[in-house]
Amino acid sequence: MRQIGILCAAGLVAIKENVQKLEADHKKAKQLASGLFQIKGLKIDPKSVETNIILFEIEDDYGISMETLCKSLEERGIFVMLQTQTRARIVFHHQISTSDVQYILSCFQQTLNGIKVVNGN
Repeated sequence: MRQIGILCAAGLVAIKENVQKLEADHKKAKQLASGLFQIKGLKIDPKSVETNIILFEIEDDYGISMETLCKSLEERGIFVMLQTQTRARIVFHHQISTSDVQYILSCFQQTLNGIKVVNGN
């Protein structure tokens, strides 16, 4: 059994230090969603992103699976949660910076372009 003070301390830190960071997380998530919208092969509605969670799909006829995309991104340090064969989720946290958003977009672009070329499409 845990002492309640330890659990409460974590909650207090979250309330005092992280709540104000949520707005910035939401803005960065919207920036990423807008960037992903520009990448051929992905389906996303940037207007639907209201929090730090981004849901996106890969076009059926693009020639790669969402699982392959997620694994390729993971090799670059980007963890994307596979939800279905064509849908995945990205969740932001307060330690992701604006430069990280650019890195993520670059990795998506490189991964999709690289896979596209390898498949001859």
